[in-house]
Amino acid sequence: MCTVRKAIVARYARHMCGRYGRYSAAEQYAAIIDAMVSPQLEDSARYNRPPGTFQLVGLVNPDDGNTTLGPAWWGFVPNWATDTKLSPINARSETAGEKKLFARSFEQQRCLVAADYWIEWQRNSDAKQPYAIRPSDGHPFFFAGIWSKASRLSLDHAAAGQVTFAILTGQPNDDIDHIHDRQPQALTAEGARHWIDPDLDVDRAHEVLNDERHKTYQAWPIGRRVGNPKNDDAGILERIVAG
Repeated sequence: MCTVRKAIVARYARHMCGRYGRYSAAEQYAAIIDAMVSPQLEDSARYNRPPGTFQLVGLVNPDDGNTTLGPAWWGFVPNWATDTKLSPINARSETAGEKKLFARSFEQQRCLVAADYWIEWQRNSDAKQPYAIRPSDGHPFFFAGIWSKASRLSLDHAAAGQVTFAILTGQPNDDIDHIHDRQPQALTAEGARHWIDPDLDVDRAHEVLNDERHKTYQAWPIGRRVGNPKNDDAGILERIVAG
């Protein structure tokens, strides 16, 4: 990969969120946004979901106007891309509407990423301490996202012809800003419904991200085994004494 492209990938990748979990059933998310669940969805609990995998995403189908929940590839692949060398997992919500890579999707192809919590690493001197974070009410929720169909990927790639997505990030809430300087845009139920409204313009979209995301969070330290996505069990959420 050329130096310039490496720099671009690194810039988008470092914003977080790079790991999250969902154990709630798809039907619970469908009820929030009045969506149909795709029969193609393999709906199992996963506690340590990494990029480069299919995850549960809600969007309004541009062909028929129906709101659907189905699998989408985590890693935003522009519809002109022939490979995944540039496939950011996050996008800064403050500037996504202005960036050439994301602007069209921010305006017209917004989506929702179903989650129960996310994982973030707090740096303490030379070590990193992982935390599980979720809205204070503990209910299933959605991240704000943007999507693109990977129309030109080679057919041997799992995401070829599929919907791909990135999670939008913003400034952290006061109660979790000691953990990281960014957080995913975790929307309330009302905010989620507004976010995928096809009539939402760019200015109003920014208002939703600012005003209709969760205002308080709970966070607790967990073990470092979460760093390996092969460790995918409820035990990774157990609270530990940070040290």
